[in-house]
Amino acid sequence: MPVIIPENLISKDILNKENIFTIKNTRASSQDIRPLKIGIVNLMPRKEVTEIQLLRLLSNTSLQIDVDLIRMDSYEPKNSSKSHLERFYKTYEDIKEDKYDGLIVTGAPLEKIEYQNIKYWEELTKIFEFAKKNVFSTMFICWSAQAALKYFYNIDSVILNKKIFGVYEFEKASDDKLLKGFDDIFYVPTSRYSYAEESSFIGREDLEVLSSRDDTGIGLAKSLDGRFIFNFGHLEYDKQTLHEEYLRDQKKGLDTDLPSNYYKDNNPQKDIVVRWKSSANLLFSNWLNYYVYQETPYNIEEIKTKSVSKFGGTSLSDSDQFKKVKDIILSKEDRDIIVVSAPGKRFKEDKKVTDQLIKINELNEDIKDLSLEIEKLQRALNNLYEDKGKFTDEVKNRFLEISNKLKLEAVEKIINETFEEIKNSSSKDFIISRGEYLNAVLMAEFLGYKFVDAKDIISFNREGQVDFENTKEKIKSQIKRGEKIVVPGFYGSDSGGNIKTFARGGSDYTGSIIASVLNSSVYENWTDVNGIMTDDPNKNDKAKTIEYLSYRQLENIIDGGASVYQKDAIGPVKNKNITIKILNTNDPDFKGTEIKDN
Repeated sequence: MPVIIPENLISKDILNKENIFTIKNTRASSQDIRPLKIGIVNLMPRKEVTEIQLLRLLSNTSLQIDVDLIRMDSYEPKNSSKSHLERFYKTYEDIKEDKYDGLIVTGAPLEKIEYQNIKYWEELTKIFEFAKKNVFSTMFICWSAQAALKYFYNIDSVILNKKIFGVYEFEKASDDKLLKGFDDIFYVPTSRYSYAEESSFIGREDLEVLSSRDDTGIGLAKSLDGRFIFNFGHLEYDKQTLHEEYLRDQKKGLDTDLPSNYYKDNNPQKDIVVRWKSSANLLFSNWLNYYVYQETPYNIEEIKTKSVSKFGGTSLSDSDQFKKVKDIILSKEDRDIIVVSAPGKRFKEDKKVTDQLIKINELNEDIKDLSLEIEKLQRALNNLYEDKGKFTDEVKNRFLEISNKLKLEAVEKIINETFEEIKNSSSKDFIISRGEYLNAVLMAEFLGYKFVDAKDIISFNREGQVDFENTKEKIKSQIKRGEKIVVPGFYGSDSGGNIKTFARGGSDYTGSIIASVLNSSVYENWTDVNGIMTDDPNKNDKAKTIEYLSYRQLENIIDGGASVYQKDAIGPVKNKNITIKILNTNDPDFKGTEIKDN
């Protein structure tokens, strides 16, 4: 359907090229239909360009629209002719007694200027007040959206040194009818030095965020009654708009990056990829249809003042805020109906009163539930303590039994002390290493050998790997030639002196490291089978011992899944071609398996 605009505002050639369908006032008045009356407050520097961009979108609807162009009388722009403005634009004084179904307030390049320092700020606030009383739904675009949030809701914007510049991907945060037909992901051209944080809407129940990003702030938002739409992007932009702005910034010497996600492959020598046209048409069509046409009264004079004032919890968080709210309410006579929320956050880490009340109720429910569970949990806890004591006693008694039968009374004290440490320890590595530790203590006492704790000779680095240089130095300092030594396998210590274990089977690795450092001629590994077998002897009684293997053959057998030796333990002895012998403790005369490279 057509838009009704002043005659000769835009040439017929441009109207045809842009597919903007218009009719004259004389013809519109003869049709049995009331057109929607839409005002455009054009604050953009290049007003003629913005006119075409917005009229193109407004004409893409089945509704007939009568458009008024509105300018600031208190400011004379540099980029638009005075005659054009005087001929086709109205001022606040011209419209202040009128009513509009919808109003669009454009952006302006003013983000870095304090509102009170803007030449036409006072006049613009009159437009804002006019919109509240005489317009059914107003769409604020880019800077004007931030200005309106500050004016109506006292929400500040974040000012940046670097321009948010490009085509940004947004995700729908709502199924609001303003976004009807939108894909879940949509794109919006953006050019500004400031943004509104989504966190600033916390506690404001009369505002809803429709899309947002962490790096660019809110993309779309609205008042719950739909009377205010806050559109922080520039969906009305043409294909070339950001490109032309980039060139202007470069000419001015501004430090402006290439518009992101705009040129194909982000290469300004290639074509521009337009991603936002469908979203632009949907947004303006949805606004006109669902927030203007279907809601505004047929008699435009019946548009009611937006006079109900809702104050969220943040606005009423303490006594100082109450005083501010009182001043706000009493500053305008039309603030008759006041709706309030419970006290909100006083500072970022604070809690809302309603959330705390909800929590009190939840705690009451939890207390009831836990009261029923306490006895059950206490019984379960007691059972766990009993099981822990039972397993601890079983393990300790195994060591005490060995000590008693071998008449190693001196070790009993060490066993008892160790299990006291186990009882009080929360270190997994310490606890599971005590089997090797106590067996080494028992064996050293039984043989009359010197006991050397593995934690004093095997060092781990911060990455949890063996620190071979440090380990080599410690082994050489702790184990002298000719000494008789017993060392527990499976563990060492980190740089802080804490026990650190190897993987299961790590005792193989301990022995391999010591053999390598001491340049041993042979590394014997005693187990419960006659060496490495051709098959599992527990499953196949015909399995035979393999007499000779190379290191590579042993690695292949381990890689095939056989748990015959720890693979990491091969490296230290292989590097020095130390012979590994796999022998059977229960058949010590059997030759076993010998591993070395010829």
